[in-house]
Amino acid sequence: MRIFFIIFFLFLNSVYADQKDNRLNQLFDKLFLSTNNMETNIILANIWDIWYLAKDEETQIVFDKGNQFMDKGDFDAAIKLFSETIELSPDFAEAWNKRATVYFLQGELEKSIADIDRTLELEPQHFGALDGLAEIYLIKNDPLSAAIIYKRILEIIPSSRKSLDRLKLINDSII
Repeated sequence: MRIFFIIFFLFLNSVYADQKDNRLNQLFDKLFLSTNNMETNIILANIWDIWYLAKDEETQIVFDKGNQFMDKGDFDAAIKLFSETIELSPDFAEAWNKRATVYFLQGELEKSIADIDRTLELEPQHFGALDGLAEIYLIKNDPLSAAIIYKRILEIIPSSRKSLDRLKLINDSII
């Protein structure tokens, strides 16, 4: 019976997470060293899985509803739910990142940048937020700022083909 309670307690602690989850350190170390594309993709998926977990059930429910509305293209409802998620858990980086994504999809680039900045304050290695920021710089015709961001992504994911290709394109267009 005692083993049951220990397992139950450990399970409860791992159900909810966020960018502060201890598993992320090991995953980012593996990601940095990975040269195998399949392995890299698995590690990236594992990181995203952790980032998608809120620290409590109420926050998770609201966050998941926001994702559902975003997937359906109801961006106003998604923003409202991601804003509510942020009110419930202001340190939940992925809520800020998701709202930044919706703002981006609506063409609200400055609002997107503000939410990306907050995402990166909470999770400096958030390669998704960094990639979004680089895309915004490209849209704003600021290739040098985009190049700086792609270099930051390569510090996290040295094997990032997209970042390497974009840097080459930016370099070729400048020369």
